[in-house]
Formats: sequence, C-alpha cells, structure tokens
Amino acid sequence: MSEWIYKRNPDNSVRYVLGTKGEKTLFCFGINPSIATPDKLDPTIKKVENIAKHNGYDSFIMLNVYPKRDTVFENLEDSINDTEHMNNIKAITEIISDYSELHIWVAFGNHIYDRDYLSICFKDIYDKLSRKNVKWLTTGVNKSGAPKHPLYQKKTSVLIDFDMKSYIKTL
Repeated sequence: MSEWIYKRNPDNSVRYVLGTKGEKTLFCFGINPSIATPDKLDPTIKKVENIAKHNGYDSFIMLNVYPKRDTVFENLEDSINDTEHMNNIKAITEIISDYSELHIWVAFGNHIYDRDYLSICFKDIYDKLSRKNVKWLTTGVNKSGAPKHPLYQKKTSVLIDFDMKSYIKTL
C-alpha cells in the first residue's frame, strides 16, 4: 500500500476520506465513519483493506454516505447536517477527480434505511459519481437488497457486479 490519504474536519468529529492511493484503487462506501485513522485502523477498515488486496487491488479509499464519526450508529442525529453533507460531497468529488474509471464497492448494509436522510445523501453522491465511468461492486446483498457491510464478510470475499441503477431506484 502507498501513502495514506486522510481528510477530516479540525475537531475530528467528521471524516471524509481514509485510504491509500495506488495504481489500482478500490473505492468503498460505508454508511458513516468510526474511529479509524491511518495510525489506528479499526476492524472495518482492516477488512476493507484485506478484501481489496484479495480482489487484486493495491490500494483502497474508504468513503461514507454520511461523514459524521460515531462508533454507535444509533448516536447519529435524526436530521441531516447540510454543511457536513456538502463537505462530504466536495471531498468525494476531489478524491475521484484523478480517476477516469472507478471501481466502487458499495458496502453500507441496512443502516441506509435507518435515517431518512441517508438515502438522500447517497442519491446526491450517486448523481456526482454517475458522471464518471463506474464499475459498481458488492460482496453480496442482505434480504433488504442493501449491499452487505464489510465487517461481516470474510477477508477472502469476492467482489461481484452490483446493479446500482436498479438499486438506487429503491431508495
């Protein structure tokens, strides 16, 4: 893996980007970030890194539908912070600008349905990403149709194509 990319706000309550940039980068979308930093990876980031390597990627960049940091999902506010959301979109747009083709692993699990604003956030992100050449990937879907969260996947999980056009219509 190459040098770490780490974008957050000054008080570290929000994280926009965490990962490494290489020759073949896998982007991964979670729902919201927890405590991971380049110096202290959490179990989810370690799993993302392992699955990326297993699938032939030399780097990964973790992004999130919503950038508010919390280790307990239920602590996320009930309504959107528009400033944080717009800053998240800006950070995502900046990090993808160097790539002509994106391989994006969608891995946020069922929490996408637990706050009304999360599906709106993801639709906004999708609109920005749909202007690029994107290959959407997953390790599988839950009964709800949501892409599975990486923490609960084997480090040898295989990434498969994900029909994002159909899925986005269900949000």
